[in-house]
Amino acid sequence: MNSAGALSRRLKAAGIARALVSSTDAILYPDPAACNADLLKAVKGHPMLIPVPVVNPALTNWRAIVSAKNVKAVKIIPNYHNYPLVGPVLAQLMEVLAERKIPLMIQMRAEDERNQYPLMKIPGVDFKAVVQLANDFPAVSIICLCAYFGEAVELAQKTGKVSVDISFIETFQTLPSLLKQIPPQKILFGSHTPFLYTEAAMMKLKTTAPAARRTIACANARRLFDI
Repeated sequence: MNSAGALSRRLKAAGIARALVSSTDAILYPDPAACNADLLKAVKGHPMLIPVPVVNPALTNWRAIVSAKNVKAVKIIPNYHNYPLVGPVLAQLMEVLAERKIPLMIQMRAEDERNQYPLMKIPGVDFKAVVQLANDFPAVSIICLCAYFGEAVELAQKTGKVSVDISFIETFQTLPSLLKQIPPQKILFGSHTPFLYTEAAMMKLKTTAPAARRTIACANARRLFDI
């Protein structure tokens, strides 16, 4: 899936009506601004794809990115862009997000650390730092992407406005097990396509009751991102 058209077709075939997407190139670009521009061009003509820009708060151009029209959320990738979650680097961004009521997505990892090449390990984002960030800036809604099961439980239980997606959450009867720990209002559908199989995330939805399924599959995203 190397085009927006191919991604749209893939998601539609899996039963997904709308999706928030970011540039995968932005993971490895210290300055993701060019990747965001390419993403905007790519999704034109594909209304089901909602672009989410990636920002690097260690650079000064994040203000222009956040101030653009129709920004539904912004994403940060701190473990690849190499800055701490707690401290002045991120504090200014959080203050602007709170003022503009824009949710923050935190990419906890791009791939399972167990699958990484041994000499090129990139550890996941420290969930304890996310907890502190969330509690320092309680007005900002935070969505943690690709958290492991244990991280997701800690993040949801120890903060007021942190939600998690289901893409990396794996255990026996995944959603029923997760719902025993945290409410459905803090869980969002996420597939991490194209890194993971879209159908795997869809199958997780089928294991829970219809009311919780609707909340996780679409209601939470509509509320958080004003869709």
